[in-house]
Amino acid sequence: MRLMEPLGVDLEVIEVSALKRWADFPTQHRFSDYSRALGNAAQYSASPFPCQPLLNNKIALWTGDLTSLRVDAIVNSTNETMDDNSPVCQRIFHRAGPGLTKEIYNEIKECKTGEVKTTQGHNLPARFIIHTVGPVYNIKYQTAAENTLHCCYRNILQKARELGLRSVALPVVNSVRRSYPPEAGAHIALRTVRRFLEQYSESFGCVIFVLDPRDLEVYQLLLPLYFPRTMAEEDDACWQLPSDVGGIDGEPQLPDRQIRIIDNPQHTLHAKSRKNSGGQWHATKIVGNLPEIA
Repeated sequence: MRLMEPLGVDLEVIEVSALKRWADFPTQHRFSDYSRALGNAAQYSASPFPCQPLLNNKIALWTGDLTSLRVDAIVNSTNETMDDNSPVCQRIFHRAGPGLTKEIYNEIKECKTGEVKTTQGHNLPARFIIHTVGPVYNIKYQTAAENTLHCCYRNILQKARELGLRSVALPVVNSVRRSYPPEAGAHIALRTVRRFLEQYSESFGCVIFVLDPRDLEVYQLLLPLYFPRTMAEEDDACWQLPSDVGGIDGEPQLPDRQIRIIDNPQHTLHAKSRKNSGGQWHATKIVGNLPEIA
C-alpha cells in the first residue's frame, strides 16, 4: 500500500508483518572455547537473560525509513525544544505534515531529557509519535547519562503500554551527535527492552529496532547476549555480558563515580601515605579531601 506525501511523491508503507523477526536471523557461534579465548572462568555461571523464544519473536530489526512503518507508534529522538535538526527528526516532521508542528507548538512545547511526550501521527502511517530526549554523554557524568538513557527507553515502553499500543518502532535514542558511545548505548537499550518484555510481554506484539547500517552491526553483535536464540548463545553470553547487566528493570547498578577535580586551582593535589593490610606503606593521591578514583 502507498500513501502520498504532500509534494505528491509516493510513500511506501511497510506493514509489521513484513518485518524479519530476531528469531529468524541466522545464529552465529564465534568461538568454540571461551575458556581459552577470555580466561578460565565465565563472568556468570548462568546467563541473566535465558533463552525465551516468545520474546525473540517480539523483536524485529529494520534498516529502512522509520516514517514508512505502519505501527502503533514510532519514536522521535529529539531535543528539549523539540526542533532537533537531525535527518530523522526532520523527516518525521516533513512526512507528518504541518499538523505535527501545530500540535507541538500549541500543546506540547517542550520535552525534558529522559522524559517522553506523545503526539498524533498525522500524515504518517503510524498512529502516534512518542518523542523523547536522550542525554548528552560526558565521561565525568557517565552514571547520570546511563540512568537517563535507561529512563528514555523505559518511559517509551511504559507510555506505549499505558496507551495500549502493540507495536513500537525504536530508533537509537543515544546519539553520536551527543557523544554517546554506540555500543554502551546499545547495551542499555537491549537490556531495558528485555526486562520490560519479561514483565509485560502480553502488552506488545512487536518492538522494532530501527537502525542504520552502522548500528545494525552493533545490535546484531549484542542481541544474542540479551535475546539468545539457542543454548549455545545463552552459554556464550555468560562470557561476553558486561559486569553490570542492570537491575530488575535494566537500570544501571554501578556505584556513582566520583568526579576528578585535578585541574581546579582551588583544590590541591598531594600524597598521603598509609599502611595496607600487609604492613607496607604506599601513597594515595588526594584531590581536595577526596581520594582520586582511577
